[in-house]
Amino acid sequence: MHLFRSALAVLFAVILSGTAINPAGAEGRPSGGGFGLALLSPGQHADVMKRVESYAVLETFLKACGRPPALESRLRRLVRGCIEPATVNTLAQHFRRALAVRAHYRWDCVSSGGRQMITRSENAIRTTVADVTNLCRIAR
Repeated sequence: MHLFRSALAVLFAVILSGTAINPAGAEGRPSGGGFGLALLSPGQHADVMKRVESYAVLETFLKACGRPPALESRLRRLVRGCIEPATVNTLAQHFRRALAVRAHYRWDCVSSGGRQMITRSENAIRTTVADVTNLCRIAR
């Protein structure tokens, strides 16, 4: 399994690279107090939402294995002031719906493969938190 990158990190990367900025937001930052989904093309928006779903898989898996990462609350704190609150809420709602769909999944937390997956998942989250922290620092 490849390491997932945060939907928010993707959002930042796309916006900061300037590839997603529409003419209405030519300066790259809307007046609403941060970056938002409105700056993305439909394809980029779909990619961000797929990544949110990927993180719901990680959250569900780690929680089932007794290692809940609390991604939503952690990322909400990290992006305060650099992602529009409406965008954060939209991503959080999508994340919660994706969690609900996976709530009944059964996971292997004890085999060697399961333990390796826990390690990879936690490393992916650490990378995401570092990426979002750095990108948000740049954006501020």
